[in-house]
Amino acid sequence: MREKILVIRLGALGDLVLCMEAFAALRRQHNDAEIALLTTPPFETFAKQMPWFDKVIIDPRPRFTQIKAWQKLVREVKDFAPTHVYDFQGKLRQSVLFNLLGGPLLGPKWSGAATGCSHPRFWPPQKNMHYTTFLVAQLACAGVEVNVTPELSWLDAPINHFKLPEKFALLIAGCAPARPYKRWPALRYAALAKKLAEKGVVCAAIGTKADEESVAEIRDLVPDVINFCGQTTLPRLGGLARKAEIVVGNDTGPTHLAAAVGAKTIALMSHKVDPYWSAPKGPRTKWLQGKPLAKLSVEDVWDAYSAL
Repeated sequence: MREKILVIRLGALGDLVLCMEAFAALRRQHNDAEIALLTTPPFETFAKQMPWFDKVIIDPRPRFTQIKAWQKLVREVKDFAPTHVYDFQGKLRQSVLFNLLGGPLLGPKWSGAATGCSHPRFWPPQKNMHYTTFLVAQLACAGVEVNVTPELSWLDAPINHFKLPEKFALLIAGCAPARPYKRWPALRYAALAKKLAEKGVVCAAIGTKADEESVAEIRDLVPDVINFCGQTTLPRLGGLARKAEIVVGNDTGPTHLAAAVGAKTIALMSHKVDPYWSAPKGPRTKWLQGKPLAKLSVEDVWDAYSAL
């Protein structure tokens, strides 16, 4: 019988990016299996672009009182009939799903946090352990080796229509609207853009439509900064990041993506997160932390750029 593997990671974008090494390892481990990702609606399109999954199942995150929505979710997962589950979310709702699928007696093999599962995850995390290392430890408990570099050529797209100069920098000045503490001030971004311009590096700011206000504040101070808000799909972002002289961004999904595709990336982390656990990972990535973020100086960022 063909194995059916269910992987659970509901979001957010940065978390999904940090999981890509583990996703690739699971595809290698279960090469002939049908593999599905259980995630949330905002990441459905992104998940369907990933080369490691044959199917995407959507969890709308119903409240526990929404019985019909839970029944629909469980029915969809049961229809897929997983033989193995790798839970990278590890919260209460995944433990509920574990028991609704049969629990320790009748359910599938399960790697995660659910009590009674066949392959309990590594716990607790060690001091200064990064989330990607934690996933390596979790999968080791399930007999899966994660010594693999994910192939990310699918995270690319032509960027010729942006008509950028040879030397340009990407500024990722936005963040989740509910987390303003993750936003480095526009005044700092503008000062950095001026220093880059003195070196012949043009700055382009990217983000969603929700980031327009932040980018407008920067452009009020430095009008030469190009506004690409709302114009970059994730593959286009990958293409831009690969060509950029430097990517400087807040602690947000696009910064994680830029780091993952190998761009020179400086991630700006707030005092409310643990960078050792959740900072973007990449071969040419550095993180800086401000306590609070607004106190992180342009000089510190410039020194990090010079050292990369």
